[in-house]
Amino acid sequence: MLVQLAKLLKIILRFQLESSCQCEYNYLEKWCKPSNRREEVVSSLLVIALKKLYQLNKKYFVKIWACLFILAVFLNLFYLQPIKWEQFQTIFSKDKTNSSTFIAVLVFGIFFFVINDIFLAKFSYSGRVPKIGKDGKEISALEWLKLHSISFLIRSVTPFSIGSEPYIIWWLKKRGIPLGRGASIVSSLTVSWFLAQGIITWPSFIYLHAQGNWTPNEAEHKYYWMMLLGLLVDFVSAVFVFSISYSKRVHYFFAMTKYKLNSFLKLGNSQTICDIKWKYINNKKFKKNFKRVFFNVVTFRSIIVFTIQNILNYSLFSLISAAMSGNWDNFFNNFHIINISTTSNNFVPTPGSEGSIQFTINKMTALTSTAPANGELLQSNGSPDSLSESIFLWRWSQKYQPLLLSSLFLSSYYIYFWIKSRIKQSRVKKDTYPELTSLYTVNDSLALRS
Repeated sequence: MLVQLAKLLKIILRFQLESSCQCEYNYLEKWCKPSNRREEVVSSLLVIALKKLYQLNKKYFVKIWACLFILAVFLNLFYLQPIKWEQFQTIFSKDKTNSSTFIAVLVFGIFFFVINDIFLAKFSYSGRVPKIGKDGKEISALEWLKLHSISFLIRSVTPFSIGSEPYIIWWLKKRGIPLGRGASIVSSLTVSWFLAQGIITWPSFIYLHAQGNWTPNEAEHKYYWMMLLGLLVDFVSAVFVFSISYSKRVHYFFAMTKYKLNSFLKLGNSQTICDIKWKYINNKKFKKNFKRVFFNVVTFRSIIVFTIQNILNYSLFSLISAAMSGNWDNFFNNFHIINISTTSNNFVPTPGSEGSIQFTINKMTALTSTAPANGELLQSNGSPDSLSESIFLWRWSQKYQPLLLSSLFLSSYYIYFWIKSRIKQSRVKKDTYPELTSLYTVNDSLALRS
């Protein structure tokens, strides 16, 4: 009886294995079977070039994208949207800039990066990243500064300011956090950031409606819908990031897309269709990681931290505008305007986007009932240049100064460790070949005697 059951089980397993293999063979045959048309496409120069580029990208991914990143920063700062250094002379030549209030606001702007992007950003990781790394040592303040500086640099030149996530995941992995958990941490922080921005922005938008300040005319009505669309972009982005982290089907879709691309370019796949299906459909590990990381008190604390960051960010602009104009009555009005303008404009690459922000603020102010006839931001001095000067100082404290400081810190950091590694290599050579060291010593002594 047991022998018969064993034979029956063997037949069933063989049938299932043959069915699975036949299913996979049919799928591969569908995508990879060479037909006359497919052979012509694959043999074309375009497909061959794409294949070589794809392989090159996989082999030198970090170096290629690092060079492109540095090139993008250089072009953005010096050619596409250069820093207007002459505005400093124009701003500080005014009488109001000598007041103690303006100096206090300027000092706050100088330390804004340390407060907002170093201290509070470090606090947002509290409870998610262990203080002790995989090497048994505590993560140093220098490593945290390196993380925030590099992630700030990447965010500053990428649309939606979300380009730093791969680097953060890599940094977490080097600290002993598994790849799946690191991705869950970054996804949780990203969703929390979107939620915090919505907590600040949508109440401002609703408040202006409740106060009856929205009075769009026919000429400006299209800009109202454009700004509303910009606000909805944030909502869609939050839903997209959450669905990627929570939904198994989204991961399965991306994995199958990569599988088809590799099959089309004949690059080979390390995983079969059955492996992909098991990994993203049957396996629930990554979903459990995200639920464990996101649905807890730490996420609530992160949302509070990001909300404080946004409030400080928009309050800085209102303080600069009020200090330069001497008119503090429009503090909250400026807060609402810069809040909505920045959020609806955040899909424009930064840091050199004060021109587009100025355009958005002008249209925002023109859409409110408190806007003056020329559509400029309310300032007591009535100068049309006051808006651009306020935005420039705000962007300087928020983006330009941190960008330059981060670049200086990272350059010094890597130069120091490069010199240190070269010195270490020279010492290793001397220890490895002591006879060469003695020879150099003899030659040096002979040279001194002669």
